[in-house]
Amino acid sequence: MKKLVLFTMIFVLAISSIGMCAVPDPNSGIGDVQIGYNYYDLKKTSGGIEQGKTGFNEFYGSVGLGLGYGAFVNHAQTDKTSYTDFGLKTTVLLPNVALMVGQRRMATDNAASDNNLFYGASIKQNLASGFAVYGTYQKGSHFRDEVIGLTYAMGKNSQMNLSWKNYDDNNGATFKGIGGGVNFKF
Repeated sequence: MKKLVLFTMIFVLAISSIGMCAVPDPNSGIGDVQIGYNYYDLKKTSGGIEQGKTGFNEFYGSVGLGLGYGAFVNHAQTDKTSYTDFGLKTTVLLPNVALMVGQRRMATDNAASDNNLFYGASIKQNLASGFAVYGTYQKGSHFRDEVIGLTYAMGKNSQMNLSWKNYDDNNGATFKGIGGGVNFKF
């Protein structure tokens, strides 16, 4: 019975869903596709001891499903830590805010870990002259992932971004630093 209640709750959350990508597009419509890449130069800390800098590559994509819903996939990797997210998002409540729910497959220090359900939110606010600010937050039982940033529209369907990332992974390591990337809409 407990499993049925849990699966029902997960289904309700997925339908009323929650979503984001590295640079969220809360206003995506049906069939809208967004892909992008970010590179972060992050300082790794474990057990309170600085472990040096590490490059963090992040690839992502999303597709609009219509009626304010979308699906996304996100993969991030360093030399010893990686994760892949699969999820759903919605903007039904507010047009510039996307809520998400998903599953993160984490692999840390070359040892795979359990899949991890997560929830989160993203917000994007347009400013003047093609600039916008955004923030994202994801939380699972073994991680927390936060990003704040600034985007600049290079054209109607492309943008650059500069952001700060804070990621706490499932083995107690923390990654913090700045990054940048590009994002394309089709």
